[in-house]
Amino acid sequence: MSAHCVAVVGGGPMCTYALAHLAAVLPDAPPAGPVRIVVLERGGRAGAGEVHSDVQPPTGYLNRVAGQIAFAPDESSDPPRKLLPGALRPTFQEWCAARHAATGHPDVGLRPHEVPKRYVHGLALREMFLAYADRLRAVAGVTVEVREAEVTAVRRADGGRGTGRFLVGCADGGELLADEILFVTGHSWNTPAPGSEEELLAAHPGYVPTPYPQAERLAKPAVPPGRPVAVRGLGLTAIDVFLQLTEGRGGTFVAAPDAAPHGLRYVPAGREPSVIVAVSPSGVPVSGRPFNGKVGDPGRLEHSGEFFTVDAVRTLRARVGLPLPDGRRPLDFDRHLFPLVALEMAWVHHRTLRDEAAVRRLRAAVEPAHRSFLAGHGPWGEEGADALIAALEAPLAAAEPGRFDRFDWRALLDPLPASSARPGDDGADWARRTARYLRQDHLDALEGNLRSAVKAACDGVWRDLRAVFGEAVDFGGLTPDSHRRFARTHLRHYNRLSNGAGLEPMRKVLALLDAGLLDLSVGPRPTVRPAGDGTGGFRVTGGRTGAVRRVDAVVEGRVHPFDPRRDVRPLYRSLLEAGLVRLWRNRGPAGTDDHVPGALDLTDRFHPVLPDGSCEPRLTFLGAPAEGLRVFQQSAARPYANSSVLAVAADWAEEAAERMPRPAAPRFPTQ
Repeated sequence: MSAHCVAVVGGGPMCTYALAHLAAVLPDAPPAGPVRIVVLERGGRAGAGEVHSDVQPPTGYLNRVAGQIAFAPDESSDPPRKLLPGALRPTFQEWCAARHAATGHPDVGLRPHEVPKRYVHGLALREMFLAYADRLRAVAGVTVEVREAEVTAVRRADGGRGTGRFLVGCADGGELLADEILFVTGHSWNTPAPGSEEELLAAHPGYVPTPYPQAERLAKPAVPPGRPVAVRGLGLTAIDVFLQLTEGRGGTFVAAPDAAPHGLRYVPAGREPSVIVAVSPSGVPVSGRPFNGKVGDPGRLEHSGEFFTVDAVRTLRARVGLPLPDGRRPLDFDRHLFPLVALEMAWVHHRTLRDEAAVRRLRAAVEPAHRSFLAGHGPWGEEGADALIAALEAPLAAAEPGRFDRFDWRALLDPLPASSARPGDDGADWARRTARYLRQDHLDALEGNLRSAVKAACDGVWRDLRAVFGEAVDFGGLTPDSHRRFARTHLRHYNRLSNGAGLEPMRKVLALLDAGLLDLSVGPRPTVRPAGDGTGGFRVTGGRTGAVRRVDAVVEGRVHPFDPRRDVRPLYRSLLEAGLVRLWRNRGPAGTDDHVPGALDLTDRFHPVLPDGSCEPRLTFLGAPAEGLRVFQQSAARPYANSSVLAVAADWAEEAAERMPRPAAPRFPTQ
């Protein structure tokens, strides 16, 4: 009897989460026949994967605190699940404490609110993965293999009849027959779109289309020491690049009490670029993540929503959603939902600053306008946001005319409008104002997400209420045009306001600014083009400032969106060609205005919908391929928070176990 083969394509964090739950359920419900589990990880570091590799340079950071990282389901799971023994499901914080006690290494001596280096997360993931693999190997009839191989193609082994196994092909020529496949491939990068700026850049030497793996992509031949380089991006990936090109080349950050507010000074090693010219469409770097005062008691301290809630989204969908033949009633996010987001931010802002009696007065004052809004009477859009906030602040306007801290959502979402950029001074004014903004943001971040009104509003709404955003957006919850605008505008707000870098990496960014190694003067709406004068290199021009910079290399400092049609790796194109997946479409009423973001068409259990509309339950896609169909699919797992990331991995593990050889359907005990 041939073994039932379960293939896991990709060996990053999601693979570890999936094996964790298989290791929980199979010992108490062993298969009736042989089962072969094969993990195929291109980079060879199964459990951690490439981005979280345990052997990457030590300059990169996670953007989550140590106390909010887990590896396996716990007692908060809803519905309850079979759990691993406690020793096999430590939190990351507990793992670090044990490792620090054994080694004394400072990188694992982390307090719950501190942000870990990414390689440390990789070390923990690898260790847990290996422990789960060993536990599975101890189950009678189960084998676990780990292969360093890139999967390049998957097709049906029975010629497409849909009754047999899948043939998995690898870049090294190896093949595997699988009965079940979990795809957890993580981030890739895309070939340039025709006519795009990236296509122009890619035709010239000196362009680095992705910075990962950093030790290889950002080596000295690609980014020469002592020469200027441009980085396209001002978010988390770009910060990885900044630190690898400086600290990663031997530079050091030393304490400098006179360098306020960050307290660091950069000491160069002489191997850095002469300057890093960093650009993005807005010209504004990502905000820093605040000191996390919620980590000790998230159930009590995380914001649960007062106005922007799941119930509010469902109420508005029923009352003002656009009825479509498929039964959906999509909303327009800017028109129908953003007013509630702005009101929620204003509410958290004022609640942070005021006593309970004042907060009760604000809540009572806004209730009639809030009720009318939910009844479908508007006003909508920006007018609605202003009207709801004015109603909330009416008691303050009466009691403290001209003196109270009015909440300005426009300034929060767009602190340095492109229209404010001053031409004619080579970007000097933009650079000064950006540096001033970053310093104030760091002061707010130091104050924390419970004490700073600004950080409380950003963290409490854009992070704590991600499930509400999911209710609004997932599975075509917005009209096609609104979905496009949400991805283009509001996901950028989410990333900048609440998904930035931690305190330590932001301290280092400020020190690089002070040292003159980081140049933010180009400002908004930049263009980056080959120099075109026969000398090589590139020309960076500020669309608003007019500043011009010549650089020798350009590094793509942004994560590419998932798009199987343009992925540089052939796997997803092969799946499209084999008819095993299709692209998801957010269909509009006219039939000609569909939005096709690049996500795969998946069921709510993450199985692919095939071109004929049927489903293939033996294939499962978690993480990047679902982005666009659903939001926030690539977060790290959280402990004691009914983590949605752990839940989807556990759902797959339970289904996969049920499809293994069995005399009868298994029952998974709970505890």
